[in-house]
Amino acid sequence: MISPDSTNTAMTDHLLVQCSKYAAVKEYADQATIHNRGEVKLGLSIIYSGQVKIGNYGIDGSYQHSVTLLKGDTFGEFTLFNNLPRTHHAMALGRCKLIQMSENQFDQCAQENPELSKFLLRSMSLKLHITLEKLDDIQRLPTYIRLAKLLLQHADQHGSVKLRQKDIAEQLGVTVLSSHKAIKKLAGLLLIKLSYGAIVINQSAQFEQWVQQQMKLGQLAKPD
Repeated sequence: MISPDSTNTAMTDHLLVQCSKYAAVKEYADQATIHNRGEVKLGLSIIYSGQVKIGNYGIDGSYQHSVTLLKGDTFGEFTLFNNLPRTHHAMALGRCKLIQMSENQFDQCAQENPELSKFLLRSMSLKLHITLEKLDDIQRLPTYIRLAKLLLQHADQHGSVKLRQKDIAEQLGVTVLSSHKAIKKLAGLLLIKLSYGAIVINQSAQFEQWVQQQMKLGQLAKPD
């Protein structure tokens, strides 16, 4: 899986239409479960319209959000090529439609549309790159720098980020208390300020430069 706010791996409209000719397009209602973690539900899923929320529930019932996928995004490649079980819970975020393609359907579509295989190879390579970067972030960076990267990804043109602390905690994979401490840390450094219902980045260009400085391999950040 890949986050739309990281690198665009969405399928083109032309290829999306071609894929819809080889497999059924299934509609899901808002909040409907598409599949659960551990299910052996084989096949490639392609978002034809709408959004899909991907994440997992902890033992204590808390939800950790991994990514929200949009039109043209794909998931389930490893089930298609390796017959592996699903690693995450997938849920419709609003009404959505999915092309659900079996191995035979994929083979036929890829044979008649060679760009499909090229697209998936490029898409999976980017997903692997982003996954490795996120793993490195978790292992090496303190929470407040990971938060800063997240804020950059979600900021609008005015530097405003409309994410609840609960949403931030889910995306960072930490407790709400830890996310609150990270927000206070950035505010204390005068990098952000709190506004009603939003976090506002002070001087976006300088903020991005600061984040890049913290990310340099030669200057490992101290843990918080």
